Amino acid sequence: MKKFSISILSAATIFCSNAFAEDEMKNYPYISGQTLYQFKADRILSTDDKGVKANNAFVNIESNFSLNFNKNWSAKTLWKLNPSDTYTTRDSVNPERTRTFLAADRGFNPQNTQLLIEELKLQFEDEDMRFFAGKFNPTFGTAYKNNKRIGVFSQDITKDYELREKIGAGVTALLEVGELTVNTFFNDTTGLSGSINGRDKENRNNGLAGNTGTFSSYSVTYQGDKFFGYENWFYNLGYRSLGISQGNSTYDLAREDGYVFGTEYLHKIGENTSIIPFAEISKIDNFTGERGRNANYATLALIAKYSGWTASVSQIYRKISQNQRTNKINDYQTQLSVGYKFMNNLSIDVSRANAKESNKSLSLFGFMVSYVYNY
Repeated sequence: MKKFSISILSAATIFCSNAFAEDEMKNYPYISGQTLYQFKADRILSTDDKGVKANNAFVNIESNFSLNFNKNWSAKTLWKLNPSDTYTTRDSVNPERTRTFLAADRGFNPQNTQLLIEELKLQFEDEDMRFFAGKFNPTFGTAYKNNKRIGVFSQDITKDYELREKIGAGVTALLEVGELTVNTFFNDTTGLSGSINGRDKENRNNGLAGNTGTFSSYSVTYQGDKFFGYENWFYNLGYRSLGISQGNSTYDLAREDGYVFGTEYLHKIGENTSIIPFAEISKIDNFTGERGRNANYATLALIAKYSGWTASVSQIYRKISQNQRTNKINDYQTQLSVGYKFMNNLSIDVSRANAKESNKSLSLFGFMVSYVYNY
């Protein structure tokens, strides 16, 4: 089944790149997009959690492509090939987690590879607005995005508050200095919520925030590129409100409400050098729909770029109070990273981090190779 999944994604990539190589000619219909290939490996140098394997490695492939029908209409999709025990899992204790460093089943295990359809939507876009409907990832925050390149490990915390795999619709106003987006949605519990292998579809009655089957959840976000009128000062604001349905949850539930604010400034020093301070904070009440489970996230980073080189230092916090549980989470991650991006979109990053996960300390070293193919 693993070979079947890889064959499907490889065939899709080859079809997109070869069948429509004349992208720039704009002969409709045509396909455009990109595929990200990543290999990640890390080694735990020390930890107070006994019995955890030191080494871990996995492959992540993300294919994001569009079938463009004409100037305005397109069908967009995002396919992901990654381990079922590493990303997009449904942890019953911490359902927001996408990865756990101190998992009991660490190691390189290709048999767990799964193929997911994370987005599949129809979109209309002109000079003033963008409208989309289908399965999609609603906007809320930016720190978890691949293009931030804040070391090897930053996403393993920031992806906690990413909104993923929702059914619904959204509209974006394309303004002169930013984008205002409104999304309405509910959790995907269709067959698309499972993987072609390795992951069952979402349970309709798990009581998680957003799993209502109705358009009772929404987010409103704004991204701008001139904070207080300054060039190259980017920022984002966001609010989310997710409905709840008790289902078979054992917890007392309440509507989830969250806020996010992020900012970064591109300070150029000469032609090839820049310094980028980055910050993003998020506060979410009744996180995942559990009453009194309140979360706070903060990411602080300083990124330096020279020609193809990138170096960064970052500090990330995750604090979750859990009134219906006996423990509180007070985690952090301190990371030093250096990387190089070649002219052919191949990049290499290495990171050294000290962290606390679920109140257990660890230090680790990570290595990542990434390649982006555009078509």
